[in-house]
Amino acid sequence: MPVNCLFIDCNDQLASVWQRMLRADDPPIDVNRQPFASTELPRLLDGYAICIDDHSSMPTELASQCAALKHIVFLGTGAASYMNPAELKACGVKVHTIKGYGDTAVAEHAVALMLAACRIASLRPQ
Repeated sequence: MPVNCLFIDCNDQLASVWQRMLRADDPPIDVNRQPFASTELPRLLDGYAICIDDHSSMPTELASQCAALKHIVFLGTGAASYMNPAELKACGVKVHTIKGYGDTAVAEHAVALMLAACRIASLRPQ
């Protein structure tokens, strides 16, 4: 089976998680662990239909130069901070996010911050 997917920005922290999550029957995915400038996107994504993106900027003018690219899977929910999904869609590239990503962690953090604020308020002299 030809490799049609590139995880474009797998850093050292993600690499260990990535290795633990891989299963023998998963489709093949190439993994780039080297830093790159966004201007290198057309070269890096040459021939790939799918890009897994953890945090890299995907300027429309560069992504649109990737002839085979059809899907960007953004590992989170804030894809619009790194790319313009509407512009990419107009170029034939669909942007996918991870539904529910971080929902529980964000809620837990918000409650922890509220408790910390209450604690600080209770320590102030009246």
